[in-house]
Amino acid sequence: MFLVLSCTDKTTTKIDTLESYLKSKFTHVAKIDDFYIAAGNNPPIETNDADASSRDIFQMSVRLFESLLDQNEDGIVDDTALLKSLSANLMFLIDHTVITDIEEEKIQELFGVYVMTMKSNIWPYMPNFHYSNCGIEISELNTSLWRPETYNALWEECFHTITEAQNRIQSNFSFDSNSILGNYMQNDIDNNSYDISEQNALEDDGYDFNTGVNEYVHQIWLINICGLQNILNEYQMGVLMHLESSGTPLMINKDYNLELAEIVK
Repeated sequence: MFLVLSCTDKTTTKIDTLESYLKSKFTHVAKIDDFYIAAGNNPPIETNDADASSRDIFQMSVRLFESLLDQNEDGIVDDTALLKSLSANLMFLIDHTVITDIEEEKIQELFGVYVMTMKSNIWPYMPNFHYSNCGIEISELNTSLWRPETYNALWEECFHTITEAQNRIQSNFSFDSNSILGNYMQNDIDNNSYDISEQNALEDDGYDFNTGVNEYVHQIWLINICGLQNILNEYQMGVLMHLESSGTPLMINKDYNLELAEIVK
């Protein structure tokens, strides 16, 4: 009897960590501590840069998160508790919806982290957008539908990721109807100075209160960054003061150039 031995190593690499999974699935992967940012190889579709690539949008997302976590730009994370919450609870994924719709559920099921996304085939990536020239042409914030015409949705999704991390560790940073932030928006609505009903109708009753508060907070944050606090009413100014007292990052620099993140792929 002849025993045939194979020289081929049949062992396979076990994918048992979020990092190894992301590296096996996506083209670009970075991390800040254990908070991961990943992107596929699909370029953004709605953009004012015809040459924009998946690498471009990935690199900008890394810079935005670095800036949000290091407001004074000294190369050190300002709030370690916030970073720990990001690492424990969330990750950020950039790709087309054909990928994100699958991976959001799969990653959460496998690794227990909620996947925040930049859906680069349906949301605008406008790399030239800057707070020094926001192009805001409103005299008041009165609807959840408002965004600047040439807004970079990547800013919005990165900011939402930060506030979701805050929501998980700060009891006074809730989006519920009986929360501090929720009460500000409800009072604004009751005063007939802010509306979410039009957006809710457009989304077939899919725009729930918590989502509304989340977006309300983002709009106020953006208007503040653009230097137009004077158009905010008393309820919206209350939100802004609450963001400041809660340690929410109030500035963002798309050109952040320190190396807070580690590129792992």
